[in-house]
Amino acid sequence: MIRPLQWASSLLLVLTLFSSLVLADKNNKNNSNAAQERKDDQKIKNEKEDVQQAQDKIKDDQKELQAAQKTLADAEGKEKTARQKLDEVRKRIESKHEKTSGIDQTLAEQSAAKKAYDEAAAPVLKALKAKPEYQVAEKKVAEAETRLKAARADEGLSADAKRKEIAQASKDKLAASELEQIAVEGDSSAKSARAKLADVQDRVNQLRAKLRNLIDADPEIESSLQAMRNAADASETAGQKMQRIRDKIAADVAKLSREQQQVKQAEAADKANDNKNNKNNKKPNNKGKK
Repeated sequence: MIRPLQWASSLLLVLTLFSSLVLADKNNKNNSNAAQERKDDQKIKNEKEDVQQAQDKIKDDQKELQAAQKTLADAEGKEKTARQKLDEVRKRIESKHEKTSGIDQTLAEQSAAKKAYDEAAAPVLKALKAKPEYQVAEKKVAEAETRLKAARADEGLSADAKRKEIAQASKDKLAASELEQIAVEGDSSAKSARAKLADVQDRVNQLRAKLRNLIDADPEIESSLQAMRNAADASETAGQKMQRIRDKIAADVAKLSREQQQVKQAEAADKANDNKNNKNNKKPNNKGKK
């Protein structure tokens, strides 16, 4: 039989051991909670530092973009000036060579020949256009133009069928002009005037080709043209650099958005852990968040 004093001592010992176990478990939970809290706080701190770095990176990008925009504007300004100078030089050089080339006189001869041909051909063409066959040809030309547009727009046609239809429609478009050519060739006065016009037109073309060669070979033209090309290359390079910076900014903005989202996620996880700990401890969460 256990004496009362012994029973009381045993009960006290049991209670003491139980209290120690409860206290130890509580301390373990508190230590675990504190460790989790430190971990959450460090996670939030790290994520906020990443956000700050991303923001700083965008600020640096914006400064770089501003510098690139200025460089591009300067390059475009120089290119515009170079183009204007080239135009001025070309006009001056063209004027110099035209004065000694005799092209002005040849152009005047061309105008006179054209007038003479128009006068000789006018009655011939007038008589032709009154004939039924010419009116049929005009109708054929109008239909050919419609077919040509339709063939070019028809995506259902095979490449071979489209090529054939376009070729035939293009040929049919010449129906009226072919009749005009035959009529002019059949009239001696119109035919002679047309030959004179063709001759003077050929001489004009030859003179213009000679002028182009002289102008293009002029040292001042070559120098101005090279300066313009260099300025254009500089503008293109500056524009490409600015686009690369814009692309980099877009990527950095996307990265900042991801970093900000990660901060929100870290804060949400921290809050969830706090709520869980407070629920387990059955006491309100008094901790303030920054």
